[in-house]
Amino acid sequence: MPPARRRRRGATPAAAEDSVPSSAADLLAHAATLVPAATTAALKAPPQLKQLVHSLPDSHPLLLSLPQALALALSADPGSDPPPPHRAAAVLLHLLLTHPSHPPRWDDLLRPLALLHDRLALLATADPPLAALATACFELAWRAAAPGRDALVAQTLPYLVALALTSGSSARPVLRRLFALRDALPVLDYADESISDFKMLLLRCFMSPLFLKAEEGRKFLALVLGVSEGLAREGLELIRAQVGMTGAKRAAVVALGEVVFRAWKDGGWVRGEVGEAFLQGMMEAAVHAGSKEAAKAARKILWAFVEQRAVPGVEKLVFQLAEPVLFRSLQVANSNVRHNALHLLLDLFPLEDPDVTKDINDPLLEKQFFLIDKLLMDDCPEIRAVAVEGICRILSQYWEVVPSPTISKFLSKIVDDMSKDSCIEVRLSTLNGLIYLLDNPQSHEILKVLLPRLSDMVSDTALSVRAAAIDLLLAIRDLRSFQYNKIVGLGTLLSSLANDHPRVAQKITKLLIPSYFPSKLTAKEACARCIALIKRSPTAGARFCEFALSEGSSPRSVVELIKFSITLALSGTGLNSEQIDGLVIASVNLIKSLSDERSNFAALQEFFANAKLRLVLKSVVSEGARAALLSIAPVLRPDDLSVLHEECMDIALNAARISKQEECQEEVLAAHKLIFLSGWSDELFEALTIILQTRASYFAEAYGLEPPLCPVASSRRKKGKSLKKTPRHDHAAAKGSCKSKISKEELAAAAGAAWQINEILKAEETRDAFLQSSYSEIVFSSLKVISQVYIEQCLYLDSLDIAPVLAYLGLVTHSGLRDVDEAGISCSESSTANQSLDHLLNCFDKILIEPIKIPPSTSNQNRKASRQKHQQKGASEGNSVEGTVNVIMLGTSILKFLVDTTTIKLVNGDKVRCLKFASSYTKYVLSSIKEHQEQSSSFKGDDVKDIPMLIRSSFTYAAKLLHLVLASSTESSSPPEEAFFLANNLLDLMPSIESFAGSRYALSLVSALKQWLPVLILGLVCRWLIGPQNEVATNGCHFDDSSLPLWVTAVANNELLDAEEPGEDEQNEQAGDREDLPSSRKLAEMMVILLKKGSPRILDSVGVVILSMLQLALQRSAYGIILGIVRFVCVRLLGNNSSALEKLQLTRDSLRDNFFEIDRYVRDELVNDDDAKRQLESAKELIRSVLTDV
Repeated sequence: MPPARRRRRGATPAAAEDSVPSSAADLLAHAATLVPAATTAALKAPPQLKQLVHSLPDSHPLLLSLPQALALALSADPGSDPPPPHRAAAVLLHLLLTHPSHPPRWDDLLRPLALLHDRLALLATADPPLAALATACFELAWRAAAPGRDALVAQTLPYLVALALTSGSSARPVLRRLFALRDALPVLDYADESISDFKMLLLRCFMSPLFLKAEEGRKFLALVLGVSEGLAREGLELIRAQVGMTGAKRAAVVALGEVVFRAWKDGGWVRGEVGEAFLQGMMEAAVHAGSKEAAKAARKILWAFVEQRAVPGVEKLVFQLAEPVLFRSLQVANSNVRHNALHLLLDLFPLEDPDVTKDINDPLLEKQFFLIDKLLMDDCPEIRAVAVEGICRILSQYWEVVPSPTISKFLSKIVDDMSKDSCIEVRLSTLNGLIYLLDNPQSHEILKVLLPRLSDMVSDTALSVRAAAIDLLLAIRDLRSFQYNKIVGLGTLLSSLANDHPRVAQKITKLLIPSYFPSKLTAKEACARCIALIKRSPTAGARFCEFALSEGSSPRSVVELIKFSITLALSGTGLNSEQIDGLVIASVNLIKSLSDERSNFAALQEFFANAKLRLVLKSVVSEGARAALLSIAPVLRPDDLSVLHEECMDIALNAARISKQEECQEEVLAAHKLIFLSGWSDELFEALTIILQTRASYFAEAYGLEPPLCPVASSRRKKGKSLKKTPRHDHAAAKGSCKSKISKEELAAAAGAAWQINEILKAEETRDAFLQSSYSEIVFSSLKVISQVYIEQCLYLDSLDIAPVLAYLGLVTHSGLRDVDEAGISCSESSTANQSLDHLLNCFDKILIEPIKIPPSTSNQNRKASRQKHQQKGASEGNSVEGTVNVIMLGTSILKFLVDTTTIKLVNGDKVRCLKFASSYTKYVLSSIKEHQEQSSSFKGDDVKDIPMLIRSSFTYAAKLLHLVLASSTESSSPPEEAFFLANNLLDLMPSIESFAGSRYALSLVSALKQWLPVLILGLVCRWLIGPQNEVATNGCHFDDSSLPLWVTAVANNELLDAEEPGEDEQNEQAGDREDLPSSRKLAEMMVILLKKGSPRILDSVGVVILSMLQLALQRSAYGIILGIVRFVCVRLLGNNSSALEKLQLTRDSLRDNFFEIDRYVRDELVNDDDAKRQLESAKELIRSVLTDV
C-alpha cells in the first residue's frame, strides 16, 4: 500500500501536464467556459483556472504566448458573432498580474492592459463587474511602477472618482484606492478639452459629504487643488459658495478648511495668488458677511490656519490677511460688522507680526486690549456678551501675556458692571466666562476677592442666569482654594432652593449634597445633617429631598432618611408645626423619588404598618403636607386605605374656601382620589349634595325662588344613615325684600362643594359614577338655584366665586350628552341643555336690562362703610367696581358655555337669542366701562389688569359665537341683524379698553382681534353678502341709539391726526380733544390689509357700512368725524384712485349720496362754524378725488 500511494502521487504532474491546453487560444476558450458570461456579482477567477495558470512555470510556452492572445481577444469588436471572450481575457490578465511566483512581464502585458483601459468607460455601464476587475488590473500596474503606466490613468481615475461619489456608506475603501493613485493626478493634461467631464467630477467631490468625512477624501481634495490653476480657482470658488450657503453644516465647513490648509501647505496654486485671493475673501466674509451663519463659516475656514500657527509661514500669512481689515472693522458704525470683527479678533488673538521684535508687537497688543475694552460697553448687547466671554477666554489661555493692571481692569469691569447689565445674554456670558476662567489656577487669587460681589445673581430675574450662577458655585465647590458659601450665603441658597424653578433647585441640591447628605459618612450621620437642614428651612429641606436620589444618594440611605424623618415628626420633640410639616413633605418627596426602586418599598410598607400613616396625617398642620401624604397612600398601603376614611371625608367637607386656595385644592383632590379608590364615592356624593341642597334651599327661601329637589335616600348608603333635612333659617327676611342677604360663610360653603362637583365632572370615571348616582338630579336642581342667585345678586357682592355657576354649566353639558347617548335623540333635542340655557339667559337678562348706576364717589375711608350701608339697607344701587367684575366673569362663563354647546350642537341653535345675549352683554361691558371712567377713583390696582384680561376672554368667545352663526347661514337662512350689532360692539371694545386701561392693555387685545377680525368684518357686512340685496339696500344700517360706534370714531380721529399739518393742531381748538390711539390705529391697518386682499364685494359692503354713518354724524354735528370717515374710505381703502370704484357699485352710490348731502349742508348754511365748513369742504374734495362725476 505505501509504494502504491507513492506512485499515485508521482503520477499527478503527468496528469496535470496532460490537462494543460496546448495553446493560448485553447486556454482562452477553456477560460470562457468557466467564467460566467453575464452576472452582476463580482467577477473572480474560477479556482481550477487560477490553479492551472499559477501552477505553470515562468518559462512555459503557454504563458509566453498568452499576452498576445489576450490582446487579440480584447481588440475584437464586442458586437461580432460569436462575441469575443472579454470577461475570460480580463480574468486571465488579472491572474498573470497576480502570479505568486514570478513578476509580470510588463512589456508583453501593456498592450492588453491598454486595450482594456480604452474600453473602461463603456464597460462601466455595460458590464460593471468587468469594469471593476479591469480597474483592479490598472491599479496593480500603477502600484508596481510598470513602464508605460501613465497610459492607464485617463479612464481609471474618472472611474474611481465616479464610483466614490455613488458608493454611499461604502465609499471609504474606494477613497483609499483613489488616494493610492494620487501621484497619477498630475499626469493628465487639465487644459485639454477632452478632460472636462473628469474636471466636473473632481469639482463635485468638493460638495460630497463622503469625501469631506473621510481623511483620505480630504487629502485627495487638497491634492486636486494643486494640480492646475483652473481646478484651484474653480475648487476654491465652490468652497466659497458653500461657506456663504445658508444652513451649511459645521462639520463640512471645518473639513473644507482642512482641505484648503493642506493644499496651501503642499504648495502649488493655493499658496500663490489664487489661494491668497481666496483667503483674503474669507477674511472679508468673516467680517462683512450679511448673515451671522456665513461669517461664522468663513471663520471656520480661517481657523484651520489659526490652529496651525506653528507651521512656518502660517502666522505671517494670518497677520497679513487680518491686519488691514480687522482693526478698522472693530470701530465701524454697523453693529453686525463689529460683532463679526470681534469674533474674528478673539479667534486670532494675539494677532502679532512674527517678523518684528517684541517692542513693535507690544503696542499692537495694547491696541487689541483697548478695542476689546471699548466693545465691553458697546451699544449692542450681542457684542457686549461676546466681549465678556471673549475676555475670559483670553485671560484663561494667555494669563502670562496680559499685564496685571489690564487683568484687574477687565475683571473688575466684568464683575461690577457686566453682571448688572440690562441684557440677559450679557449677564449669562459673564457667568459662563468666569466659569471658563476658573480653569486657570492663576486666576483664583483675584477671583476670591471679586466673586462675592456676584451673590445677587442667584436671585436674578432670568432663569438661565440663576442656573448659570449655581453652575459657577458648582465649579467653585470642586476647587480647594474656594468656599462657595463665602460667595453666596447659605440663607440665599436655601431661599432659592425653596422657591425657585426645579432646574435651579436641582443644581442647588447637587451643590449642597456633599455637605448635607454626604455618602462618605455613615447613614446616621448623613441623616442627622439632612434633618438639621430641614429644621433650619423646612421648605428648602423638603425640596432638597426631592432631588437627593437623582443627584447620587443611594436608595438605602434614602430609606433610612425617610424612617428617621417620620419617627422624628411623630415624636415632635423640639419641633414646631412648620418643621414637622417640612419633615413629612421631605419624606413624601423621597418616597416619590423611590418609585422606580421597587426593591426598597417592602421596608417602607412595613415601616408604615399599623395605621402609622394616619398618625402622621394627624400630626401635620398644613394642607400641602396632608395633600402630599394622601398622594402616596395608595403606593405605601394600597390594601389598607380604610384607616384614612374619616380624614378624607373631613377634608372634603371642611374645604369651605377651596376654590381660591391652591394648596387646599391639592389636598381635596388627593382625598378624592383615595375616596374613589376605596369605594366611598357615594358617601362623598351624599355629603356634597347635603351642602348644596341646604344652601340652595336657604337661598330659595330668602329670594322667593322655587326650592331644589328634596334629598332621596341612596341605595348604597350604609344602614342607619340618611341625608340630613334642610335646616330652616328663621332669621331670613321676607321673600325678595332685600338685595343681599347671603353671608360670606354661606357663599364659601356653596362654592367649596360646587368646586368639588366640577372637579368630579372633569375625569371620565368619576363623572360617570356621579351621573349614574341618585344624587346628580338633586345637585343639578340645587346648583340651578344657587347659580340664579349668584347671577341676580352679583352686582351686590364684593367678591364672587363663580365655582357654582361653572359646576352648573359643566353638569348641564355632561347631563345633556348623557341624555343624548341614552335616549338616542339628536343633540339639539336635549331638553336639559335647552331649558338650562333659557334659564341662564333669562337670569342674566335681568342684569343687562337694568340701567347702570354708579354710587356717588366717596373718599377712600368712607367707601367701604358706604357700601356696607347700602347692603344693609337693601339699596338697589349695585354696579360697584366689584359688581362689574362679577358681571364680566359670569358673562364670560356663559359665553363659553354658549360656544361649547353650539359647537357640539347640544342646544337647538336659536341664533337670534344667542347673538342678542352676546351683543347685550358686550354693550353692557362698554357702558360699564364708560360710567366707571367718569368716577376716576373707581378702578385701582388689580382691577385695571383683571378687567382687560376678562374682556379679552369675553371677546374671544363672542367672536367664536359669531363665527358659528355665520358659518351656519345660507342664502335661504340669512344671518340676523344681531350679527351686525355684535360685530360693532366687539370692535368697540378696542377703543374702550384703550381709553380705560391704556394702550399697553389694549395691545394685548390686538392678538385676539387679529385672529377674529375676518369674522367681525363678515359680521358687519353679512346681510349685504347673504340674503336679498334689495331688502338690505332699502333698510341699510340702523343703530339702537344715536351714538356712533366707538371704533369708527377712533379710526376717524386717527385719520384727522394723520391729516393735520405741523403746527395746525396748535390753532385748532378741537385738536386737543383728539388723542392718538395706537391700538385703534392698528385695528385700522389690519382692516385695510384684509379688505384689499379680499373680495371686492366685501370691500364694497364695508365701504357702505362705514359711509352709512355719515348721516348720523351730520345729525350730531360731528364734522371732524365726517372728514375722518371720508378720508379713511377714500385714502386708505380706495387709495385716492377713481379706478378702484369700478367694481364697488354700492360704495360709489353711497359716496355720491353723501357728497350731495354734505354739499347741501354747506350751501344752505346749516353750518355756521368756519372750522366745520373747512372740514366739510375737505371731505367733498376727498370724495371728488375718487368720484370724478360730481
